Amino acid sequence: MNEKYLWDRTGQPDPEIADLEELLRPLRYEASPENLPLASVGKPVSRISHRWLFAWKIYSWQIGLAAAAVVVCGIGLGIVFSARRGAMQESDMPAWKVYANGSKPRSVRSGQTIETGEYSNARLESDFIGEVRVEPKSRLRILETRKEEQRLALQRGTIHAFIWAPPRQFVVETPSATTIDLGCRYTLHVGADGRGSLDVEMGWVAFQWGKLESFIPEGATCKTRAGKGPGTPYFLDAEPEFAVALDRFDENGDVRALDVVIRGARQRDGLTLWHLLSRTEGEERGKVFARFSELVRIPPEVTLEKVLRGDPEALDAAWNALELGNTDWWREWKRKW
Repeated sequence: MNEKYLWDRTGQPDPEIADLEELLRPLRYEASPENLPLASVGKPVSRISHRWLFAWKIYSWQIGLAAAAVVVCGIGLGIVFSARRGAMQESDMPAWKVYANGSKPRSVRSGQTIETGEYSNARLESDFIGEVRVEPKSRLRILETRKEEQRLALQRGTIHAFIWAPPRQFVVETPSATTIDLGCRYTLHVGADGRGSLDVEMGWVAFQWGKLESFIPEGATCKTRAGKGPGTPYFLDAEPEFAVALDRFDENGDVRALDVVIRGARQRDGLTLWHLLSRTEGEERGKVFARFSELVRIPPEVTLEKVLRGDPEALDAAWNALELGNTDWWREWKRKW
């Protein structure tokens, strides 16, 4: 065997080596810092003998072939994993295992991306966090996997999250809002244009963009728009006319659409009206409060004057009157954001 050729590709290769290289040429793997297969990073080794260098060369060559095979199989299944280069830090410790198309589970760390193809899906699982199912044609990035925070980014597509970690520890960023889990199960979708929607099946979710906040309870939904943040939440059993009018108001501030929402509001739609108190001004806010007062038994200290000037204590008291939970517990999440 020509060891010199295996080491620095000089000299004449053995015929078997040349034939093998030609056969594997289409599968040759060329790595880049932006798109790497999942792999561990070893420590540097110094003063290695020529024999050990030769053995390492053969071993590395085999690993390269295995990596190429993984990449080819991944493309065939429609699942692509990419990762950043660098030594593993404490924040990179794996918190999730990913299952894709019936394959064996693999650990994922901060900086890695899960991308599903047109006919493929994936599932993230963690004993102490929860489960996240990733639908086809989705791109989900792992941002942080620290003990006190799990932060993902849904760049496009759909995920279904079932989280049993303590409130505020599971966060999903989207192009138009940040989703903060308050103990729940929900479905989050992001379209190609950055618009999204959130449907809550159990518990609560907070949607935030800048100073704009939406609190979505079980059975409710909320849309979000790039550059505008979360819209006004409403219950999924609302009349279609109510939902369409609310969407028009959130989109362009249509006052006539707001009138439709006010007239069509039921008692449980006090959730929507409460959010509208901080998204309207002047006469429109007065109309919203008047209808809110008809549907919800508010305490005497919640007056029109206080609501018109956006008094925080009055708005909190108005929320508490909805009997959806006291503001003391769900405002706790804001201490981190």
